[in-house]
Amino acid sequence: MDNATVGSTAILSTNLTSFVYEDLIFHIQAIQRKMIEITKYLHDQWNNNKKVREELKSRSITFVDPYGNSVTKKYMNHELISTLFKQYKKNYVPKYLQNWVKIGTISGNVISQLNNSELKSSVSNYSDGYRFITYGELNILIEFREDIPRQEYVLPVLLTDSIEKIKMRIQNLRKLSDIELKSFILNKDSSTN
Repeated sequence: MDNATVGSTAILSTNLTSFVYEDLIFHIQAIQRKMIEITKYLHDQWNNNKKVREELKSRSITFVDPYGNSVTKKYMNHELISTLFKQYKKNYVPKYLQNWVKIGTISGNVISQLNNSELKSSVSNYSDGYRFITYGELNILIEFREDIPRQEYVLPVLLTDSIEKIKMRIQNLRKLSDIELKSFILNKDSSTN
């Protein structure tokens, strides 16, 4: 037993009803470290031992890069989607796009972003052959006149979308008959005037 465990045990034994925040943090960190060790061990076994690979449950997951190219790999059921996406971005998405790219799904022409619970879910929650796409977001400001406050929208787009396709999607947002697109670049700390 290390000193932190001994100290917290002494506190708990004198007053069982008191809540020891530091002890809770210590135990959570220990559990997190153990989970990382187990995941690394399973990953090593998966890569090095064909018999283990056949015994562990896995599924094929497809990621589509910003240019429309598909990459399909087998992943273990316990792996988290957020971890897979980070690895995918690192290995397959150009560096200049990595901060811009998000993960989602597409049905028809509608792109849906994964929410936090979906990102934290495991591979086992998705069917074999499930397909994720990478996309970016455009911030759209619609201004009718200077005396009317502008309306802001976030439009999910594929890197391969043409300007015409983006214009059509903007028109569908507000049922606009005639639009003019202007481009400007914002730094993270800037605001529009």
